[in-house]
Amino acid sequence: MNSYPPPGIEVKTIGFSEFCEVDDRVFKRRKGTQEWTEVVSEKSPSDDSTLQLSLVHHNQAPGEPIHWALYVARENEPGMVYEVKGDAECMTYTPSLEPIQVMDLESFRTIYFIANLTDDDAAVVKEVAEQEPPPRAASRKDVKENCQGWAVRVLARLADLGIVDATKVEMARAMLQPI
Repeated sequence: MNSYPPPGIEVKTIGFSEFCEVDDRVFKRRKGTQEWTEVVSEKSPSDDSTLQLSLVHHNQAPGEPIHWALYVARENEPGMVYEVKGDAECMTYTPSLEPIQVMDLESFRTIYFIANLTDDDAAVVKEVAEQEPPPRAASRKDVKENCQGWAVRVLARLADLGIVDATKVEMARAMLQPI
């Protein structure tokens, strides 16, 4: 498939991959390579039903830092929330048990797009979030991290796996609030 894409065909870039559509068939290649391969099981990047990983900010009580959570959903549909909650001394991993629409929550503040995902990528996001230890501290004065730091650690691991672009990790890191 070295002749792809033909002249005039738009190439879309998602993460480390490039996509093009020719005659209702989608082709993919890794950035910097020449060979295109047909995508059989993945959705077109222009398809509105593509899974997306987002960073969600929620308001908390006055004087408290913004709560961060990771959210995997198709656009305008309910999705799964991966987050840690509780006192910063002893946070616990508390994912949603069923899909929810985070933008309908009273505490919703804003949402930041992080990456488009395949179904396999979404499973990796879930696995990485489950394995990343929640923040802990012996006392309040020893607290070094909260839900925000945990979310950045998860995003950094996903960047190491090629699922999230490193610039998105840096974007999130730049938004960290003081503890």
